[in-house]
Amino acid sequence: MTSEHILYLVIAASWMQSVAAVASAYSKTMIRLRIASTIANFLGVVVGAASGNMAVLTRHVILFPLDLIRLREMRKLVASVKRAADGELKVEWLKPFMHPSNVRAGALLFRKGEEADRAYMLIEGEIELPEVGIRLPPGTLFGEMALFTEDGLRTASARALTDCRLLSISYEEFEQLYFQNPQFGLYLIRLIVRRCQANTQQLEAVAWNRTTEDVGT
Repeated sequence: MTSEHILYLVIAASWMQSVAAVASAYSKTMIRLRIASTIANFLGVVVGAASGNMAVLTRHVILFPLDLIRLREMRKLVASVKRAADGELKVEWLKPFMHPSNVRAGALLFRKGEEADRAYMLIEGEIELPEVGIRLPPGTLFGEMALFTEDGLRTASARALTDCRLLSISYEEFEQLYFQNPQFGLYLIRLIVRRCQANTQQLEAVAWNRTTEDVGT
């Protein structure tokens, strides 16, 4: 390839990189932004390599794989939530974005009426919601409902019946995931509705059992 061809390549790649950068700035969703940013960084690698500009090459060689990783994570997240919404009520897709913690038996995670700041997923142990008499098994997401209430207050208390291993996510992080992609938000709402239905059915079962016990006595 002649030096003239290299020059044309650099000029063309530079223009395409500029277009991709503008497209990323105008993108309204995180996935589209990541796609445009990935293309822009790939073209930046081409420009840096062809022109011999090591500063440009180094910057885009670092940014290109980071954009690819984040794009893959967001695509995987949306796909996982879609499968969860269409299938069983699971929230495994949320784990990579959560932080681990441990609580001892008898510990009160939060009280009804308190201001809420995070949601939890139970990994090991058993959690009770004392006001409604519900015990949560491992794999359950809880504490997220207050994010969707008008005042942001806890709708129930949560107490550890045993030593528990938890994952948690702040509402700020939760909202970022929610607003970064409208499709993710749609599936998340579907999951929340299904959780409400499951909780209602569980409450009805508890009430029925209590009524049966009262009649038996």
